[in-house]
Amino acid sequence: MSDAARSRASRARLEALGAAMRGTLVLPDHQGWGEASAAWNLAFVQRPAAVALPADVADVQLLMAAARDTGLGVTVQPGGHGPHGGDLHDCILVRTAAFDELTIDAAARTARVGAGVRWGRLLHELEGTGLVALAGSNPTINIAAFTLGGGHSSLGRSFGLAAHSLLALEMVAADGRALRVSGGDDDELLWALKGGGGQFGVVTALEFRLHPAPASGQLYGGKLTFPAAVASPVLRALADVAASAPEPLSISAVMMVLPDLPMVPEAFRGQSVVTVDIVSQLDRDATERVIEPIRSAGPVVADTVAPFGIGRLPEVFAEPVDPVPALEWSALMGPVTHIAVDALAAAFAEGAALGLSLLQIRPLGGALGRAVTPPAVAGVAGVLTAGALLGAAGFVFDPAMIPGIDAALQKVRDAAAPHAVRGRVVTFLAPGEDLGAAYGAPELARLRAVKERVDPEGMIRSNRPLPAA
Repeated sequence: MSDAARSRASRARLEALGAAMRGTLVLPDHQGWGEASAAWNLAFVQRPAAVALPADVADVQLLMAAARDTGLGVTVQPGGHGPHGGDLHDCILVRTAAFDELTIDAAARTARVGAGVRWGRLLHELEGTGLVALAGSNPTINIAAFTLGGGHSSLGRSFGLAAHSLLALEMVAADGRALRVSGGDDDELLWALKGGGGQFGVVTALEFRLHPAPASGQLYGGKLTFPAAVASPVLRALADVAASAPEPLSISAVMMVLPDLPMVPEAFRGQSVVTVDIVSQLDRDATERVIEPIRSAGPVVADTVAPFGIGRLPEVFAEPVDPVPALEWSALMGPVTHIAVDALAAAFAEGAALGLSLLQIRPLGGALGRAVTPPAVAGVAGVLTAGALLGAAGFVFDPAMIPGIDAALQKVRDAAAPHAVRGRVVTFLAPGEDLGAAYGAPELARLRAVKERVDPEGMIRSNRPLPAA
């Protein structure tokens, strides 16, 4: 069969799929294609063969059959936060927004969510339940994708990675089977799904453990903002506090150049600042005693620290909720020392002049680094024994900025290199990076064995794939 004939046959099969689905199939010449195929990170253009918005499990099974018939791959991007880094021309891109069920069992301390549910919605529903979930810092982040990537949360020092709390999930395998995976069903597949990302099937629902909120029902925290001129003393104070902070308290710092946009208070537009984000399960007095060295490290120009309910957790971080174009980098580092933070502060100052937008330091520790108690399955995500998670980004408002941002990110890499440790957090991998950056050879070999068993043809294409053996 000629290439033209194959293309016509593939088009006909996809059109038949669209007609058979209860949901929607969008092809490149259909209205709404640009929005349907776009990643959240607008710096990357995706050109899949089709975009599927299945309405139910039966639709997912239909699209799996169509993918097998046409030789196309299947890749899942619920909200687009994890762009593939490639053009996806040989893939059906799946959006899971229609899988929107959400059930909280307060007595059992569990939640069940569909694969389209985002953190903001669940956190809102948890208000008043006396329970918290291991959410990400942005309300638009998809719960399923976050958890399958391990899931680092500001509550993780008390309760571990989000993947550690995953109890069961439902998925459609490459061969079309609808599976339920939980402890005792297929422990090896469950191990791989807890941090191995979306390369084993299309996940349609998750069930996970919730955790007790403080007795008051309130968390305590917010954002302290300082001028960038005092970045080094603020970061040194953060390092000192992080070294001995109690597990119910999480702190992180972000050096950033605030954009000159209406969303930013006028006094801060275009300014460089350093912020310290605080999330505490301790009461006000106990928290303030711990963070006092940070407060006194420099002039506080904005202060949002106060009691808040779990539904407002993302407000602490105040991250963008609309798509943006960005180049990103992340790493894990060892102990958070004065030498390390001084080097990072200097790299940010140099990088900001080249287009760097932010550099964040998230100290780890506590339950993030402790083994999971059997019979729970920790998963390939394992534990984070590093001292901190680093992340940097440059927002690409003009393509001409890209060389400068690349140079700025290299300055950050160079500053971090003497303090970096092996491994990465999967949800922080940049587009185009694979799991070889996150895991060692034994874990990768074990993941490949699971992949070979459940998807021997390699039809499921993860945004964060396994490296070639």
